[in-house]
Amino acid sequence: MSLSRNDVQLTSFPVGESDTNITSVTFGHRSGKLLATGSEDHTIHIYLIGQINSLLTSQCQTSAITALRFSNEENMLASGSRSGAIKICDLESQKVIYPGGHKTCIRAIEYFPSSNNFLATAAVDGTAKLWDPRRKGFIFNYKGHNGAINALKFSPDGRYLATASDDTAIRMWDVTAGKVIKAFEEHQGPVHTLEYHPQELLLASGSADRRIKFWDLEKCQFICETEMEASAIKCLAFEPNNANYILSGSNDLLRAHTWEPVQLLDRIQTGWKNIVDMTIHKDQLLGASISQNRVNIGSVQLSNLKTKRRISPVRDYFPSDPKSIVVSTNTPSGRRSQYQLTRIKDENVKTQPESTQSVPTEDSKQSANDSLTIDNQTDYNQIFHPKTRLTRSPSKQGVPSCSSGGFIAAASPPAQIDLKTSPPTVVSNSVNIPSRTNEQIFIDLSKANQTISSLQQQRMRNLTLLTNLSRNTATQTVFQAILASHDLSLECFLLRFVLEKLSKRDWNLELCSSILPAIRDLIQSNYHWYNLTAGQTLEKILTNFGKIIFDNVGARSIGVDLSQQARRDKCQSCHNVLYEIRFLLEERLKTVTDLSLRQTFDDNLRLLNACEHS
Repeated sequence: MSLSRNDVQLTSFPVGESDTNITSVTFGHRSGKLLATGSEDHTIHIYLIGQINSLLTSQCQTSAITALRFSNEENMLASGSRSGAIKICDLESQKVIYPGGHKTCIRAIEYFPSSNNFLATAAVDGTAKLWDPRRKGFIFNYKGHNGAINALKFSPDGRYLATASDDTAIRMWDVTAGKVIKAFEEHQGPVHTLEYHPQELLLASGSADRRIKFWDLEKCQFICETEMEASAIKCLAFEPNNANYILSGSNDLLRAHTWEPVQLLDRIQTGWKNIVDMTIHKDQLLGASISQNRVNIGSVQLSNLKTKRRISPVRDYFPSDPKSIVVSTNTPSGRRSQYQLTRIKDENVKTQPESTQSVPTEDSKQSANDSLTIDNQTDYNQIFHPKTRLTRSPSKQGVPSCSSGGFIAAASPPAQIDLKTSPPTVVSNSVNIPSRTNEQIFIDLSKANQTISSLQQQRMRNLTLLTNLSRNTATQTVFQAILASHDLSLECFLLRFVLEKLSKRDWNLELCSSILPAIRDLIQSNYHWYNLTAGQTLEKILTNFGKIIFDNVGARSIGVDLSQQARRDKCQSCHNVLYEIRFLLEERLKTVTDLSLRQTFDDNLRLLNACEHS
């Protein structure tokens, strides 16, 4: 028996005022009974699923909420804002904790497994941080991505942290050493979501390239991938009982896949748009999507899914590889079926002081809004009273240790986790990680400042190219140098200069062929201003030169006319980039929610069609 769209139950309710957009939603993944929302008006609401009136309200942030996450016990809710501030609402004591923040917008938050004392955050600047909310300051700063980090996930025992970024890479970090163990770079688009298999050493990732990829953490290598779907993969969840298949959520669709080999078991039209989170509770999958100020929740009974394999599983990924590690287990995949536990102590953990410039000053101060408003006292007492908690499912433990050759079993027997003091400082039987002195911390901070300083110096050198536009007549060379820098901020600055400063007589086909690649780059960006600048410049090019470009593509000349040939070559170059831009515009219109940007992209597509068919 399989599900159809009629079997998907959809409920919808408004959050806050009608003119406020919801920016973040998260489920309480342990109980499946709580839902938190964050809005542009920096308001947080907590709901019991099935009720349209909020349970709690908080306005502890001073800018739009961009990330939310419940703790493992669901008695705390961490929030990240557009300004970079992190605030943690203690739902039992009704107090707000402020551990620190990033310098840029926060994209993702994840609590350390088996403990509420630690959490990791990821930001648009490509950095992730590990925090101890009990003490102001971060423990580790993980740097290495070249784009915004969209998702991060602790291994089930907390030894390792996986981060997924707009730069298409997934990085595996040693939590306590702060070093990259492995970088997986097989995705062709920004990676949106990550999920660990609860029993096998397996990681799944979903991307804007519309594929799910599977990674063997035993051998630190890529295993397989799903077929390309119609839209980006936004959420992943392994089936909770035996984890024999994985569920993926994208716009309007829920799919069930197996791996080794990859098989699509079932595909259901759900009716949800812009899905942001999924959870499974008691054989029921819940998916949350947002549309302006409304939250839409879809529920699916998993017992009716088609989940039977049609062929037997592959038992060895790379049988011809003589270097592959042979692991003797009882699992069909050949990976170890149990994770290695980690011993956690508290004595040696040092926090690094927060820079005074990390976040806006107003976020670092306690205010009158740093408290919770109880909207439903009866339900609040039933859920958050210390002696009456929501039913929690048992926590899952484990992920392996890792060496240069991959993830390998620890030689010592599994150790125990001390939950009374639980920062993730790993202490093995043979190696004790020493605490860092103030001098060492200062050296590390100086290195980080040197990196930032060198980046700014490079940007200053690039900016000098723009000053030559008013002095140097060879603007084509300057344009090429700016495009070669691959700096989107410079490309945007260049397009604004072209739009606002160049006179009409300076516009020609050579200029169009120079700046169209910059328009293509900026359309792919996640920044609204970059998208808008690209759309406005494209509109001007299509209005003034669109008909010329399309008329000259494929035209034949009589005799040898070098000037006409050069003109045709420039038109062909412009046409090739416009073809790529058309595809990008169609893809972006599927996900863009901003009305002004949608209107700009729609106008661009209409002009493209008009020029092509004129």
